[in-house]
Amino acid sequence: MYWLDPAPRPEEMWKAYTTYHTHTRSADNHLSKAMFSLAHRLLRLVQWPFWMANGLTKEASYLRFMTLAEEPIGRLLDVGCGGGRFLNRMKKHGWDVEGSDFDEQATKRVSARYGIKTHVGDLSQCDLPANHFDVITMSQTIEHLYAPEATLRECLRLLKPGALLVMTTPNVCSVAASEFGAHWRGWEAPRHLHLFSVDSLQRLTRRIGFEIDEARSYSAGCSGVYRVSHSLQHPEMLSWPAQFKLLVWSYQKELREQRMLRANPNSGQNVLIRARKPIH
Repeated sequence: MYWLDPAPRPEEMWKAYTTYHTHTRSADNHLSKAMFSLAHRLLRLVQWPFWMANGLTKEASYLRFMTLAEEPIGRLLDVGCGGGRFLNRMKKHGWDVEGSDFDEQATKRVSARYGIKTHVGDLSQCDLPANHFDVITMSQTIEHLYAPEATLRECLRLLKPGALLVMTTPNVCSVAASEFGAHWRGWEAPRHLHLFSVDSLQRLTRRIGFEIDEARSYSAGCSGVYRVSHSLQHPEMLSWPAQFKLLVWSYQKELREQRMLRANPNSGQNVLIRARKPIH
């Protein structure tokens, strides 16, 4: 486990999120983005048979719904809801959804745009009822928290007996973290305050009182991390051909990392934890 020291003071951390990708929409060159998106789609089409054969397509679908596609529909709280796209997706599938985020502007946008109830602040400050939720999700959230242990304890209080907690977070024991060192995208100072491995987050979750259903790493979607990490390591401006070459390279790295998981299942880009509140 790693932590940021010194860390920004909590009352000033909002400054680091004024242009954060999950909270805002970029006003960058739309033509450039459209062309890059088209290149993505073409490459995905070409790579699709390889993705299918190695389980990446199935894994991406599993994670799109935070592993909940086969779970009974119920009441869901997304901690660190950001722009609310995941909540809206789950709402369309029949879930009764709420979100929380320390960014008040983000929560207001989620409520206004999607009609979803949101809460502002640290989870323990939201004053939510005990034994109330069937599922709590934290997608790429726990690394942003000043007090992850306290938040997990609050999750345990809010969940019904037998209910589910699902977390994803960058993996400090990932292949990319080893390859890029200080340039790994997962460090993301000053926003990321605590970073875990599969083992350390599993131990913490179990110590809080949860029962672990699933604890492993995954590589689906990690091509973006490879591209950003490479750009941090080599910050020069790239021509369009060079950008396309980097895109192809990043997809190859994702496929290679997925294959490496067979030998080392805890070396994927992200940690996945599924844990339940004990019934008794």
